[in-house]
Amino acid sequence: MVVNRICRLVGTVICCVLISFVFIVTSSAGKGDAQSKENVKETKKFETYRAALLKEHGIDIKDFKEKLIGGEADGQKITKYDLNQLLIGIKVELEHTTDKMIALEISTDHLEEISDYYTRLSKMESEAEKEAEKRRKH
Repeated sequence: MVVNRICRLVGTVICCVLISFVFIVTSSAGKGDAQSKENVKETKKFETYRAALLKEHGIDIKDFKEKLIGGEADGQKITKYDLNQLLIGIKVELEHTTDKMIALEISTDHLEEISDYYTRLSKMESEAEKEAEKRRKH
């Protein structure tokens, strides 16, 4: 009788351990799948950015390394920023440098502070040009 109780108790414990193990394994597998999907999504986004920057400005960001230390965007992924803002930003920053990678880096620094920096800059310049034109006419 005591032996039967011990066997049932051991069996119950083993069963609980096995159920817990299966639960942990299946929970981990779900997280791994989600992480894997996120990695695929991030890789696709990076490749989209890479292709666009290569087409528009002839630069390949595959091995992008920061050259300017202390910028606002240091350590951030390029894909954090809006692609159109980056494309405009490089064009604008090339007014100040001939190095397209530095122009990209400066763009990310501005976009880290203000996510639509180049849209705002364009609007401000347009308004300033209109005001200057009005002054010339008077």
